[in-house]
Amino acid sequence: MASKRFQNFIQISAISALSFCLPVRAEEESGWQFDSLRPNPVSKPDAQQIYELLLKMLDRWNAHDIDGHLDVYWKSPDLLVVVDSEQFNGWQQLHDSYVNGYPDRSSMGFINPGRIQVKLLKPDLALALTWWSIKFPSSNTKVVGNTTMNLQKFDDGWKIVAAHSSTAEM
Repeated sequence: MASKRFQNFIQISAISALSFCLPVRAEEESGWQFDSLRPNPVSKPDAQQIYELLLKMLDRWNAHDIDGHLDVYWKSPDLLVVVDSEQFNGWQQLHDSYVNGYPDRSSMGFINPGRIQVKLLKPDLALALTWWSIKFPSSNTKVVGNTTMNLQKFDDGWKIVAAHSSTAEM
């Protein structure tokens, strides 16, 4: 009886190991180490760290915490962020724009991520793509957009060093 259970365990383990490896191959072929739309994503530790960092950034937006939201950006005058056709040079300019643009923090709305993808380009450089929508409570306005981000790994973790967002009002 114990021998039969052990054989079943071995068969289940082999099938589980095989199914665990298949998504890895598919991800290696596509080049994306993390994709939030894949069921049971298999990811490299750095890709997972970046994904969790981006979720934290979105969470801080929904908490109307501008400083927390901007904490994932590189605090450098060399940071480059472009939103549609508006360019922000450096972390301080981006920070000041958010603080002045949202004097009433509740006007920030609530962001809902649609998809997040992460690709490691080098051990200390990554590309992330996000698709998202923001609903504003004071109106029926909904903004949809996507953001492409370059992230670099520093001693204190991953930081966004350049980003471009495109938006459309719905």
